[in-house]
Amino acid sequence: MMGLGGLVLFIAAMWAMILAVAAFLIIFVAPLEAILPAGRLAVSAVQAAIAIVAVVFLVLGLSRMKDTYLHRKLG
Repeated sequence: MMGLGGLVLFIAAMWAMILAVAAFLIIFVAPLEAILPAGRLAVSAVQAAIAIVAVVFLVLGLSRMKDTYLHRKLG
């Protein structure tokens, strides 16, 4: 049963990371248009760049977390 609890915690942590990145994008990146004194195209480019970087960090974090989980379970 301990293995199942670890898996549930792993899945919950993964979802928490995904929701944290989504909240970051909604709360901080979306309203950049009101903050930056630039054209719509420039603001969209900045928003897209930030979103891409956030998703890359999310994927790297999830991958590292998966590797850590697997090493603990297999080793």
